[in-house]
Amino acid sequence: MLKNYFKKLFNSSHTAGVGASFSLPVDRTRLIASHKLLRLGTAYGGWIIPADAGLTADSICYSVGAGEDISFDCALVEHFHCQVRVIDPTPRAIQHFNNLEKAVRSGQRFPVNNSHEDFYSVTAEDFGRLRFVPVGLADRDTELKFYLPQNPAHVSCSTVNLQKTEEYFTAQCLRVSSLMQQLGDTSIDLLKMDIEGAEYAVIRDIVATKLLPRLLLIEFDEAHTPMDSEASTRIKHHIEILEQAGMRCIAVDDSNATFIRAY
Repeated sequence: MLKNYFKKLFNSSHTAGVGASFSLPVDRTRLIASHKLLRLGTAYGGWIIPADAGLTADSICYSVGAGEDISFDCALVEHFHCQVRVIDPTPRAIQHFNNLEKAVRSGQRFPVNNSHEDFYSVTAEDFGRLRFVPVGLADRDTELKFYLPQNPAHVSCSTVNLQKTEEYFTAQCLRVSSLMQQLGDTSIDLLKMDIEGAEYAVIRDIVATKLLPRLLLIEFDEAHTPMDSEASTRIKHHIEILEQAGMRCIAVDDSNATFIRAY
């Protein structure tokens, strides 16, 4: 079994912004108790959700930003048997998913993020609940440049050029509304976004179009890779936008925040 797939939270380090350049500016008094939270996935690729998330086999989850660690996605289908759309246009992410699919179908072990310790344990039946969609997420339907990270060993690419690099590839991007229409989904129960600085535009779009899911998981990348001195202001502003739209932040894990729709 993959380490840390289903792990209760036992201490407050998961809600203290440990390891980030600055802690996320959320109201800590509104975070829920650690024993009511569940962390799914590896130490690197895992996310926090409520232990009573209410996800079922009928739930639709969009997991945007896959890279070479989809342990959270696999944990969702293993634990809740829901339908997960894995969304990422990055060539290495696409290859990773394809290689994992081949390994699962042939019964072979396959490492998470090239690890020597963590391996996927997803069955072929559960893997069938994953659907890979090779597009990016944005606030408009268009083709955008995805700038490569400074470290060639890393996989996360950014449409806002978070790390100020020159190499890029281009890929089609869609709004959440367009993606839902393309996939035939009428609602989303969970949306996870790890999109390297592009989260601000998508937040504004899903609030404006009233497409906020019941559970919203966001990495605010500028908490660890600020583009300028206004990074904390941008993060605070967009958290406030979500709060005003009825989203409550219930957990923080470094630069990752978990929101639940309060109304």
